[in-house]
Amino acid sequence: MSPNGRTSAGPVSRRLRLEDFHGLMAELLQWRIDPEIQKLEKRKPGGLVLGFVKGLRLSARLIYAIRKTLSDYHLQVDWGHLLDLEKDCLSPECDIIIHFPGHIQRWNGSPNPIMDVTFVDSRSAIAVVSCKSSIRTVDVEYCERMKQYVSDVLLFAECCAPGAVERLKRSAESAGYKGFWYLYTCTRTSEHVHDENEWDNFLAVIKRIAERRTRRRH
Repeated sequence: MSPNGRTSAGPVSRRLRLEDFHGLMAELLQWRIDPEIQKLEKRKPGGLVLGFVKGLRLSARLIYAIRKTLSDYHLQVDWGHLLDLEKDCLSPECDIIIHFPGHIQRWNGSPNPIMDVTFVDSRSAIAVVSCKSSIRTVDVEYCERMKQYVSDVLLFAECCAPGAVERLKRSAESAGYKGFWYLYTCTRTSEHVHDENEWDNFLAVIKRIAERRTRRRH
């Protein structure tokens, strides 16, 4: 439900809402399952596209999708660090920060940025999303460290093994994450499956957090 009380339950609104996820999956999946790419990776692991670059692509596209989802909430969504002004200390890197408008500093930000790292007052942050490419285990330490800066930390992965989904969800919850979601599952033989309900639930949880925090602020 949006701030004006309208729900988006119909098939047309759902298609529009999930377009970015379909596009992102189609784009990243090809790099993972293409047989020629797989052969090259075996001969020279990591020698094609740097993992950092592919990871940044994942988080950047998710940022665009979240910005659209929260367009009614007057919030900002960026990549960067949270800053605790009282302790004068920085959080670990945040793939995605959802926060109230404003920032302390922006490195190389411009209307057409190459790098756009934002430093945000932790008191303005409402949630952080940690993004992973292929995930096997949950990073417990990251969530523990981030909880010093923001109460809601979410975990989103490009892919995981089909049989690992429920285990990862339980592990994420046990570690203190708000939840675990994924773009698609993928086997060693490149069979892949996606679940639109995962994407929809991810956006719904983010909207609930935004509603709660903006209501509390006003």
